[in-house]
This record gives sequence, structure tokens and C-alpha cells, in this order.
Amino acid sequence: MLRTLHGYLMRDLLKVALLTLIAVTLLMTVLAIVQPLRKLGLTGDQVLRLFVFTMPVMLSFTLPVATLFAATLVYGRFGQDNELLASRASGIGTLALLRPALALGAVVTVISLVLSNFVAPNLTTLAGLAQANVREIIYNRLKSRGHIDIGRAGRKHIIHADSVDAKNDTLHGVVYAYVRIPKRSKDGNRPSRGGAFLASASAAYLDFVGTAGDDARVVIQPISPSIIRTGENVGPPVSPEARRLQIVMPLDAPVDEKPSWYSWPDLLKTLRDPGRHGEINRRLKEIKQLICNDLLAERIVQAVRSSTGYHELAQGDETYEIDAPGAEKDDDGSAILTSATTPSGPARRVTVLVRRTGQVREMIAANAGRATITWSPVTRQPQVTLKLEGNVTIDYLDPTGRRRTRAGEWARGEIAVPQEVRRRAAEIELSDLYNNPGQFTTNEKILKQFRYLRDKRIPKLKGALIAELHARIAYGVSCFLMVAMGGALGLIFRGGQFISAFAISAVPAALVIALLLMGKGMVRNPDVSTQLGLACIWGGIVALIVANTLLYVHLARR
Repeated sequence: MLRTLHGYLMRDLLKVALLTLIAVTLLMTVLAIVQPLRKLGLTGDQVLRLFVFTMPVMLSFTLPVATLFAATLVYGRFGQDNELLASRASGIGTLALLRPALALGAVVTVISLVLSNFVAPNLTTLAGLAQANVREIIYNRLKSRGHIDIGRAGRKHIIHADSVDAKNDTLHGVVYAYVRIPKRSKDGNRPSRGGAFLASASAAYLDFVGTAGDDARVVIQPISPSIIRTGENVGPPVSPEARRLQIVMPLDAPVDEKPSWYSWPDLLKTLRDPGRHGEINRRLKEIKQLICNDLLAERIVQAVRSSTGYHELAQGDETYEIDAPGAEKDDDGSAILTSATTPSGPARRVTVLVRRTGQVREMIAANAGRATITWSPVTRQPQVTLKLEGNVTIDYLDPTGRRRTRAGEWARGEIAVPQEVRRRAAEIELSDLYNNPGQFTTNEKILKQFRYLRDKRIPKLKGALIAELHARIAYGVSCFLMVAMGGALGLIFRGGQFISAFAISAVPAALVIALLLMGKGMVRNPDVSTQLGLACIWGGIVALIVANTLLYVHLARR
């Protein structure tokens, strides 16, 4: 008899829970994709994919609510129809009647933990919106809105197009603007350099490089652009002879890499090795690149000071020989070249000899110079830029020995980093760099960036990982406790009051979620005690356990 009664209750619980789950999940999923649809301009296929892959995430939230409502409704109606009275008259205890609700709560807990820890994170990765559809997203936004803007406060890229030819990666009626707003330094005295760059063209070609999960960029090449520039060194460099312009715009991923999207194994692995996290990994690679810059600058300075000159730079069939009276290393990893005045004659200047196939073809002299390693926004590889300035003279020597001289500014970029420097940089393991950066560099500017990463950003990431681990377990446990409470309140508030029972049970559920969110925020904050944040996360669970204990003791006495 008891088995039959339990089967009857379980069928009703499953039926009500399933209907409620379908309705609530569909509603929440549709609302969840409205914002990406509006913001990103997704196509119908992408919306369908987003809908399918968002569904498991929504299920982990709506499943406990649906089962809580089902338990309250079924047991409230069970008491209203005098079935509770008949069961008691047959010698069946009240607690025995609640076993189907407890079993359903246990199943919901397991399903919720599996969805939140394994299914939803893996499906989010498979969705591929960030990796596969950057090109489509950009074109759809241009078609639907006529423009896109990318960047953060203080630095903004804006591009407008009258029409889009996605098939040929071409824009027509193009206007590009880059705005850099000056900021005051911490002492309030020195503002950073600001300005604006504006380029317009009848057409422009687009090229998408990388993926949004790996520093995606869109390279824009306007055809015969008209250019307006305000401020010093604002915007991309322009070749005055060919009027060539190459604009590189960084693209942020539509889905940020957050611990909430990690699977359970990934959370544990990243907690042990923070370098697995995309942002931390990029920051460490940037520090590694700065060390490479510093190493090259140090080699140039040593060679120049030893009066041998530096002859290791080459680009294609050209080699560059650097000589100068003096040199020093800048904090940003540049080698600064300086001239000098000799007692017996004119000043000895900074010179660069350019050789092609072993023969001197150019000799450039200037009052000062700089060798800098930059990070190519297109190839994502380091490259060297040589620049001489101050009374620059350039002697051109052709194969016949004839010579002509002109004055002006001289610079040569996209020079490959010497192989020895690349080899030394490649030997630096990120794990070794994280554990002991001092063995690779003494540059205080580089070490300061590393200390910020180690003392600020990584503790914040670890806090977020710990908070996510505890919050997922706590939320899973709360699913069982909420369903158990819903069934008990349904029996107590039987008759037409089961809605009141559901409302009452929803209050502690909301309290648990609020404490979970508050606790996660506290654990993520390095300035707040981790133990205090964890106590907040688990405080709601303790309150639910106490409330359920009181309810079941009350029902057992009846």
C-alpha cells in the first residue's frame, strides 16, 4: 500500500515539476538571449545555437524552483483532498509520506551539480560564439547598426560603414575614429597624452586575425584615406608617400572567461595553476616579452659602450650596424643612443649602416636614436624598430659608387628580433617566471608589473575560484533542502493555502541565493577575510537545515 501511495505522489510530483520546468526554463532562456541578440546582432543560426547551449545553464537555476513549486502544490492538494487524513487513519506516518519529495530533492541535487559543474561549462565551450563567429558578429552589427565601437573608458575605436560586402570583406563609405581621453596622473599634475585620429575612405578591406579567445583583431586597410590627427602619436602610423594606412582594432570575446564558466576539474586545475587562466597567461606572456625587450636593449647598450657596435639586426637581405658614442637602457626596454662632442673636432654622431648582400647601401647619421622592440598587432610577434632623429642625414650609395645625401627623419620597422634573443626568451618557462622573476630581470618596471599580478590579480582570481567551488556545492545542497521544505509546508498549509506555502518556502530560497551571491563577492575581494565570505555562503544552508529540522519535528509530533 505504501509503495502504491509513494508511486502516486511521485507521478504527480514529476508531472507538475516537468510542466513548470518547461514553462519557466523557456521563459528564462528567451530572456537570456535577448541581450546578446540586441548587443551582438546575431544571425538566426547563432540565436538557435545560443538558445540550445543556454538551456542547460538555465535548467540548473529553474529545476530547483520547479520542484519546489511541485512539492508544495502536490502535498498541499494531498492534504486538501483529505488524503492525508485517510493515510493517517491507515497508520501511515506523515514523515513517510514525504519520502517521494525527499527522493525527488536528492535527484534534483545530483542533476543540478552535474549541470553546473560539467554539462553547462562544456556546452558553453562547444557553443563557439567567441571563437568561430567573430567575423559574422562584426558584420551583423555593422549591417544592423551602421557602426561598431570597441574599447574601454579613455580609449575608443569607432568605425562606420554605409554598406557592407561581407563576401569580399569590404566596407563602403567608411569613417574610422580613434579617441584617447587624457587622464591625470595619481599626483594630479601630469595628464596623459590625449587626442583623436579620424580617417575616411570610399572603401576599406577587412582582415580578421586570431580569435576572440586569443586576442582577436580586425585589420582595416582604407583605400586612399583622408586623415585628420590631433595630439601627439595618436592613431596608427601613415606612410606619406603611398598614403597607406593599416588600422588594427582589438576584439573582445562575446563571452568573458570567468570561473563561473569553468567545469569542476578546470576550477581545481586553475586553482593549483593560475597560469591556466587566459588573462593571467597573457599577462605572464607580456612580462616575458618585456624581459625579451630588456635583454635586447641591454645587449645593444653593452655592444655600443664597448665600441664594437651592434650588428645583429637583419630584415630580409638587409643588415643594420649600429654605432654611437653613448647608449643607455630605458625602463620601457628601449636602447637610447646618444652623440658626443670630441675635443678636437665636430661631434661624433649616432650612425646606422645599412648593408644589402654585404655591401653598404645607406649610411644614416643623427644626433640621437632609439632601438625599441614592439609587439606587432597583426602578426602578434615581437619586432624591432630603429629610429634616428635630430639633424638626420642619409647618404645613399648605389652599386656604381655614386653618392647622394638628403636630410630628414629616418626610421625602419618590422625588423626581426635577433635569433639569440628569441632563443633566450623561449627558454623562460612561465612557471619559472611566476615562481622567481628576479632570476630573469632586474628591471624594476617589469618587476612592478609582476608584483601587481602576483599580489593583486592572482589572489583575486583564486578567491573567485574558491567562491565558485563552495557556491556550487552549497547551491546543490540547497536544492534538496528547498524541496524538502516545500513538501513539509504543503502539508502544513493544506487546503487553498498551498500558494502561501510556496511563497513562504520561496523566502528562505531567496535568502540562500542572496547569501551565496554576497559570500562569493566577499571571497573574491582580497581585502575581505575568506573565512567570513565562506561563512556567508554556507550560512544560508545552515539556516535551511535548522528550518527543515523544526518543520519535520513539528510534523512528526502530529
